[in-house]
Amino acid sequence: RVDQLKYDVQHLQTALRNFQHRRYIREQQERQREELLARTFTTNDSDTTIPIDETLQFNESLQNAHRGMDDLIGSGTNILQGLRDQRVTLKGTHRKILDVANMLG
Repeated sequence: RVDQLKYDVQHLQTALRNFQHRRYIREQQERQREELLARTFTTNDSDTTIPIDETLQFNESLQNAHRGMDDLIGSGTNILQGLRDQRVTLKGTHRKILDVANMLG
């Protein structure tokens, strides 16, 4: 009989704690709901603005630098091609000079 009463008391205490917990959660939800409904929403402050102008200028500067590097690489390629052409011309000229020198003795 005592064990049965102990079990019943524990069961009732657990049920009471569960009930109190559910009631607390429900009251908290109702309070939060009321706070949300009572809140007046305003526009964003200036603190939340994104500095798009600075980002655009940075992006434009990067694109200009990229374009400049492409131009530089293109100029380097043209210079190398010009040097190759000059080498071929100088080789041909050198060969002709050697031929003339061989003919003259």
